[in-house]
Amino acid sequence: MKRLSSFSFAVISLFGSHAFSVLTDSNIKNSTDLDFGSLDTKHVDVFRQLLNQETLIRMTLVKNVHALMKDMVSLQQSLVSSESEMSSLKETTTREIGELKKEVRSLKLENNRLSNKVTKCNENIESLKENLTVVDASRRVFETQLLKEKQLFEQNTSGILADIKTEVRYLSITLLDLQKHSLEIDKNIPELIDNRYELISGRLNDSLEAYNTELRSANDKLSLTLTDLQKSQQTMTDSLSDHMNNTIEGLQSELKQTQFEQLKLSSSVSSLEVFRLNFTNKRCDVSTKVAFTAGITSSDSSWSGSTLVFPKIIFNTGGGYNPTTGMFTAPVDGHYVFFVSVQSYGTNDIRVDIVLNGESKVKTMAYDSGGNDYYEAGVNLVVLKLNQGDKVWVKRYTGNGYYSDSVPVTTFSGFLL
Repeated sequence: MKRLSSFSFAVISLFGSHAFSVLTDSNIKNSTDLDFGSLDTKHVDVFRQLLNQETLIRMTLVKNVHALMKDMVSLQQSLVSSESEMSSLKETTTREIGELKKEVRSLKLENNRLSNKVTKCNENIESLKENLTVVDASRRVFETQLLKEKQLFEQNTSGILADIKTEVRYLSITLLDLQKHSLEIDKNIPELIDNRYELISGRLNDSLEAYNTELRSANDKLSLTLTDLQKSQQTMTDSLSDHMNNTIEGLQSELKQTQFEQLKLSSSVSSLEVFRLNFTNKRCDVSTKVAFTAGITSSDSSWSGSTLVFPKIIFNTGGGYNPTTGMFTAPVDGHYVFFVSVQSYGTNDIRVDIVLNGESKVKTMAYDSGGNDYYEAGVNLVVLKLNQGDKVWVKRYTGNGYYSDSVPVTTFSGFLL
């Protein structure tokens, strides 16, 4: 473009400086140089007119040439400006193309990385499917094993109940023998009754201790996975407690019936008859019956006191239990049965003792060994020989918090045999 403009300028300059005239035969001549002597007068005027026209044409041509030169200079400047803009545009385009290439390379790398991630995700999904298959198989095996352990637990429980029934039958036979030999027993009957109660209490405590040991062992194995089994265990525990209470009440009824029959068989009033009459009246008199059940109607996740007070009175005949202090005071001498059930709060553990005059007799605990926010129950029962005025209560050994409801879950019960 620069060469074209330079060439055009040179041509125009040459053309401007060497303009030719048709009338002068390509030679520039002034009008004074013309030889008018050879021309006739007629043609002189015409020639002058032509010369004037030629002069006008030349002037116009020169003017146009100057205008054209100005336009060429302006065009040259425009071309220079355009070339500068083109160069800048080229640099910008080159830079943008470079950036686009970089972005393309980055996108390719990102695409490859995402492809690798997708591949890894697919591999993880396949691995997860395999793991789920293995877990499902393990779950089936565990359910089968759990069912076997549950059946074994039920068999063991049935065995314990069978042992209790055997003890009851043995006691019934013993009472029948006592009825047959009632006339031969005189002053030794109180001692025999105490020994028999101690024997029954010892056997009941042994059976309950074995049952609690098996229950804790089964609870440790099963509490990590199935809440339903825990509820079933709690139900079985309550059922066993009710059955034991019913059994003990049956024993009391049988003992009272035996004592009445002994009284009827006696033909004369002796020291034995007087003792048995007093003993029977003491047991049959409603005013001397002692039994209570108390509970807690609200939960406490941070309780850490000493004595666990059960303020909700469900049953309290004989007036032995104080709902303000949580202590039971024996109104009469005798053998008493006490039962405590404490429910842990979430993952908190709670361990309590049944104490007699400040001395711990039995302990129970409730805790979540698996950390799965399960509510565990701790139960225990004890038979104690109390004198009038002895005090029994539930004391915290360790842990904090307990769970209960408007219908009490955490309870404390006791009664006179």
